[in-house]
Amino acid sequence: MSGIQTVLYMMEVGKGRIFVRLIPLVIATLIVAILYDFNGINLSYLGSLGGIYHGLNDAQSMDNAQLARQIARGQGYTTMFLRPYAVQQFQDHVVSQGGSSNLFPADAFPPGVARLLPDTYNAPGYPYLLAAWFRITRPDFDLTTAYMRDHPLFTGDMWIPEFNQIFLGLTALLIFRLALRLFDQRVAWLATIAFLTSDIVWRYTITALSTSLLMFLVTGLLFSILEIFCIGETCADNEESSSGWEWLWALLLALLLAAACLTRLHLLILLMPLVAFLALIPRPNLLLIPAVSILVIIAVAAWLWHIYKISGNPLGSNLPWLLYGNFGYKENQIFCTTIIPPYELLLRNASLKEFLGIRWHFEHAWDLLGSSPLILFFGASILHSFKRRRCQAFRWLVLSCAISIIAVNNLGVAEPTAVDPWNTLVVLLPVVLVIGSAFFFILLDRLNIEIELINNLIVIAVLFFSSVPLILTLVVPNYKIINYPPYAPSEINLCGRLALPEEWITSDMPWATAWYADHASLWLPDSIVDFERLHDNVCPTALLLLTPVTLEAPVTNLTSGEDKDWYAFIIGVNLPANFPLQAHTVINPQCYVLWSDRERWK
Repeated sequence: MSGIQTVLYMMEVGKGRIFVRLIPLVIATLIVAILYDFNGINLSYLGSLGGIYHGLNDAQSMDNAQLARQIARGQGYTTMFLRPYAVQQFQDHVVSQGGSSNLFPADAFPPGVARLLPDTYNAPGYPYLLAAWFRITRPDFDLTTAYMRDHPLFTGDMWIPEFNQIFLGLTALLIFRLALRLFDQRVAWLATIAFLTSDIVWRYTITALSTSLLMFLVTGLLFSILEIFCIGETCADNEESSSGWEWLWALLLALLLAAACLTRLHLLILLMPLVAFLALIPRPNLLLIPAVSILVIIAVAAWLWHIYKISGNPLGSNLPWLLYGNFGYKENQIFCTTIIPPYELLLRNASLKEFLGIRWHFEHAWDLLGSSPLILFFGASILHSFKRRRCQAFRWLVLSCAISIIAVNNLGVAEPTAVDPWNTLVVLLPVVLVIGSAFFFILLDRLNIEIELINNLIVIAVLFFSSVPLILTLVVPNYKIINYPPYAPSEINLCGRLALPEEWITSDMPWATAWYADHASLWLPDSIVDFERLHDNVCPTALLLLTPVTLEAPVTNLTSGEDKDWYAFIIGVNLPANFPLQAHTVINPQCYVLWSDRERWK
């Protein structure tokens, strides 16, 4: 009996207390993961509870996934998602190097070999890690159309949430350790639970975006630099020389920052606030600054040099974002043209994007960071002076990182949405929750509430309001079968089977045909002239697929905007006389308009 009493004592007041809290938290996290990842619980007349995941639903996710599949198959860093601008850039570079304008010579690309190009748009970090995950889980990418009709969720999609949720769990562990290093257990538990009950965190896990990975990498590198600060602080207080441990933490910092930059290249901007922080810590070791900088810059420069060799520009086909972003050309038209307008507009548009982007992030920071009350506490903490130097310094480091990310992010997309590949600010959510939780407890302690129950109820209320978006997501009935615009894997796969491997599919959602049809797909050019030139001189198009991406766009897009050249193909009359694709049909009920050189579907 004494043994049982000892165990109970440990569970109540001893070291076992952590397991009393940890086990329910792990179980609750697994339940949320199940409800997000699978079809949920059928409540008959109320619909389905949970079941948020119905496959990938954004272009960047499908782009990352098809790149990872290519790598996992041993086909290198090649892409099936072909942007007209990237094709033209690649062809111009080959010609400038004395090569042939024929990108697919018969000796290297015989019949039956897909016409693919090296990818010059995406950073390699996330696709390579996802490819390793595909090799471990071995999803079947070669499914029949009939099988896909009976199983709406594509097998390649099924394994992606679990991959991201591994990094979610690792980030939660880092949050707990970081909060203990800065504050205490109360802050550690509140920040960790608030993170695990944040709806935006889970929404990123059911995409193939690199955000979940980046949260882990950025939290890890901020924890590393905090350790360097603590070592310097201890040496300054004890009047000792610097410790060799700071070199190990600096190496880890450099590796994590390099990995983050090779996942999203514009995160190289974080080097500036991190270097400034290393210079201002107590008893700084100034040799750490060039050491960290050189390692990170070498890693990034190696990738930029690779892109330069194959495309003629170190930014590859990302260049339009830097030059124009969402200005000058509407929506994604900048990637669907083969001609970049003059460079004179660069500075004007950059300053305009910065102005609009700063205002946008200021007005929408609540949404971009996940709508948690602790975000407000973080904002209020800017006016508070923490007693511990490390807390005060770390708070300013996080704020400077946020400003740096916003500034460089504005050069691409100045107005991102909450779940968006361009919402890079959200990678700072874990550390924002830590500081926000600390300031919340500072205010709570100042109330001097002597009744512990009331204190606990206030903490529970904050957690409840923080988790309201997640609760609503899980309990609201979900009747959706596939994501919209209709990413119907079986119909898209059928389109891919109508084209030969040596032909392209041209579509207004080529990311979907690249992923679900497993076929080289050209983004619909913004002019028929460009389409015909690519069709005649680069690679023939077997199918032209138009979907609600175009059909449900504003009417002005079709009458006078970027899609005006394709209006005749929407209404089916007044086609250009010499256009190579004259036969067409409609795939119902998904409203896919299909054009081809002959009635291949028969």
